[in-house]
Amino acid sequence: PMPDIRIQPLAADDLPAAADLLTQLNPETPAAIIAERLRTLLADHSHYELVGAFGGGKLVGVAGAWIATKIWCGRYLEIDNLVVDESQRSGGIGSRLIDHLENIGRERDCKILVLDSYTANHPSHRLYHRLGFEIWGFHFIKPIGDWKGDGSC
Repeated sequence: PMPDIRIQPLAADDLPAAADLLTQLNPETPAAIIAERLRTLLADHSHYELVGAFGGGKLVGVAGAWIATKIWCGRYLEIDNLVVDESQRSGGIGSRLIDHLENIGRERDCKILVLDSYTANHPSHRLYHRLGFEIWGFHFIKPIGDWKGDGSC
């Protein structure tokens, strides 16, 4: 774990390193597709924010965030695609990224934080529970179109 971690918005030249980290979260999806989806996400959704954790001169963690409104809860911040480099996990970087995004949510009058986690990602569940997240429901998915289950659609 690196003690000197800096959390800040990502710049355009950080995107290749961010895409590389995102392949650790989505290993079934080819890196080129992840990089393309990241570019599309940032180009199409101006309200999507991407922050990074930097340590030792390199990007060691990344997380995205959306702020929106739902009828049932009002304004919320959704944490999206949180990943810490495999070699740096369990060192507090994920917690720092979440704290940073929680502060943004508070500053922007969000009522809750939400996130999705793959059901098999038990280490992330322990982290989220420790940070005060609770499971309030299920995220249902119905594949349509040419979804193959390998992330390539």
